[in-house]
Amino acid sequence: MVEFENLLRSKGYRLTNQRRIIARSLEGARHSSAEEIYDRVKGDHPELGLSTVYRTLDLLTELNVTRKRDFGEGYARYELATEKIHQHARCRECGAVIEFNEELMEYLALQVERETGFTTEWHEITLHGMCEECAAK
Repeated sequence: MVEFENLLRSKGYRLTNQRRIIARSLEGARHSSAEEIYDRVKGDHPELGLSTVYRTLDLLTELNVTRKRDFGEGYARYELATEKIHQHARCRECGAVIEFNEELMEYLALQVERETGFTTEWHEITLHGMCEECAAK
């Protein structure tokens, strides 16, 4: 949290209680929507509004504290940027999101950099299809 506070201050922002609560709610959570984060914190912090959660998540994403993901559900999901880079597979039937880490995906990103001179800051690969359980039905 000290590192987070220093980052905010260096960019001209304050570490408010609301920002601290929202950032902490992301620890250990994966692929949380703004509504899920709001639901997790509202019981202990009824003063916190959903719009504050959205604004804070936008700020955290802008500062590269969180990664914003779109799995085609009509809303974004967030996770801390300190999480190890991984890819996702999303089931079109049940909506399950499966994480995987495939070295070939990392190799492809590096290959694109070599061939084009493009400098990758981060990458996101999402496979869309059906999970094993839904495909078996």
